[in-house]
Amino acid sequence: MKIIADFATACVAISLTYYVAAALAAIRFTLRAALPAPPLPETVPRVAVLKPLHGLTQSLRDQIISYFKLDYPRVDYYFGVSDGTDRAAQVPLELHQLYPQRPMEMVVGGEPGCANRKVAKLIKMSDLAKHADLFVMSDADIAVDRDHLRRLVGELAADNKLGVISCIYRALPSGPIASRLEALAVNTDFAPMVMLSAAIEPVRFALGATVAIKRATLDAIGGFRAIRDMLADDYYIGKLAADRGWDVALSSSIVTTITHERTFADFWNHQLRWARTYRTTRPLSLATILIHGLFWALVLLVASGASAFSIKALVLVLVARLTMSALMLRYVLGAPELTRDICLIPLKDLCMTGIWFASLLSNEVQWAGRRLEILGDGTLREVDG
Repeated sequence: MKIIADFATACVAISLTYYVAAALAAIRFTLRAALPAPPLPETVPRVAVLKPLHGLTQSLRDQIISYFKLDYPRVDYYFGVSDGTDRAAQVPLELHQLYPQRPMEMVVGGEPGCANRKVAKLIKMSDLAKHADLFVMSDADIAVDRDHLRRLVGELAADNKLGVISCIYRALPSGPIASRLEALAVNTDFAPMVMLSAAIEPVRFALGATVAIKRATLDAIGGFRAIRDMLADDYYIGKLAADRGWDVALSSSIVTTITHERTFADFWNHQLRWARTYRTTRPLSLATILIHGLFWALVLLVASGASAFSIKALVLVLVARLTMSALMLRYVLGAPELTRDICLIPLKDLCMTGIWFASLLSNEVQWAGRRLEILGDGTLREVDG
């Protein structure tokens, strides 16, 4: 038991170090985001906003409106659905009546033979955007601020070597406890980890919530067809661009998503898909188990027979964890109303530890009603039955 207690003590120390480092990286990011957006170039690039849609949600209308309200002069909108029965297609078509000045096309269907149906739609949309200088892809459930495109374009235009930028996102829950757990996972696990990663090593990934890429960069990686069979399409856009000598970065623009998980199973399956995706694309992500501070503090508590030291360690982990989470919610992501869910952090953290272990058992994931297997090279295979 002493060996277990010693190892757990080391992991508690690693976790505490991570909480401090992540908080400092988040503060650094916040200071950068507070600066004015870089100026647009004299010749303003033409931007194609590509929005693959799938299914109708209560928030979809407001999210699309936020794009139609963007303060940017040269932008075309492309919305894509897999087939005409998808009710999501009704929303941009109806909104176009209110925003007729916004050039828009609805694309039905996608590139045949793509394992990733989202990328299948991106291929078809991008083929139509022949005059675009920049492509901005965003998930259907993303909302943006009015200056979003100005920031993205200004940041890309300011550096000739910069080929891809993507955006951190805040998650707002739709109501049920499952959606609140999902939002906490995004806001207090994913966001600080990405900020810390970007602060200590070159960025070689993109985040699918929003990815902006120059046409020259997209052409250099082989277009969207290069990622047609990849589950982590966003990750590979950044990786392929970096492999070809382009710089990749995080934008100072933060976008917003709504979490719609209705049941605990929805939350569990979504996070399990992410965990298995991380493990197959970046095996080093397995080391994140070392920063599951609450889990290791509880292991130490049991292994040491509830010693005074282990009780103090547990209290210190909880204080540090909740403080870092409150910082992220209130000041970094600008969602102070979500601090009411701080009490759910211990439950969420233990769930995430369980998901980490469950992710080791299989390479199967559930995505948009499909059962898929992630192969060793990151590509997808449909699972029968």
